[in-house]
Amino acid sequence: MRSPIVESDLDMLDCLRSMGPMTVSDLAHRFGVTPTAVRQRLNRLLAEGLIDREASREGRGRPHYRYIITGKGRQALGSNYSDLALALWKAIQTIENVQIRRQVLLEAAKEMARRYLPQMKGLTVSERMVDVARILSQKRVPFSYVTSGQGVNPEGASRRGETGFKTSSLQLRVYAPVLVGEACPYPDLSESDAEICEFERLWIRELLGTEVELTRCRRNGGDQCWFQVGCEGNVQDGPVTTARESVQTAWS
Repeated sequence: MRSPIVESDLDMLDCLRSMGPMTVSDLAHRFGVTPTAVRQRLNRLLAEGLIDREASREGRGRPHYRYIITGKGRQALGSNYSDLALALWKAIQTIENVQIRRQVLLEAAKEMARRYLPQMKGLTVSERMVDVARILSQKRVPFSYVTSGQGVNPEGASRRGETGFKTSSLQLRVYAPVLVGEACPYPDLSESDAEICEFERLWIRELLGTEVELTRCRRNGGDQCWFQVGCEGNVQDGPVTTARESVQTAWS
């Protein structure tokens, strides 16, 4: 399990980012701590892949190491991606031509799906829906997978792992597999722009390799969004290799 990054580790990463490669003695002097304490932190950051080291030999004896921050380490320090994404989304909405705007959203959805594709392990639609629920839940966006014929509380429910819900007396029975979102990945945007819901449907469709319908939406009341595959129980829960290959071909 990945260990959390404590504030002092972030301070050391920030120092390496701003100062460039540094030795243990450089860092010990910078932070006013012992070389042993510095090495303990450096070993932890090395194990996480947040820093790297390069040998520097001066004369005889053991080489000295200089430590440098990696790309992963820079990402751990935080980013301004949310502001950038919001600005780009606002810019997309200024495109007056509906067909062009939709094409831009579709290309963005394909790129989003491509980023998640390496984490997909399932071969059937149902297995891949479980994968999507797992990926989003790991990003602290609670999603769950509900199988055909299972009862679901449409006004909110407590989760039971990745494959269903403990339902209350108020429940509906689904007739096709459903991804149930208990929270919106884009809460600020969704309140003012329904098109973000279509974007989410598009990238989930691209990732699953089959058509998906948004049959319930938080914008229309309730506490959940339902992304449903097929309709009236006609979903084909077979291998989606062909669909996956077609998505990859479109990206090439």
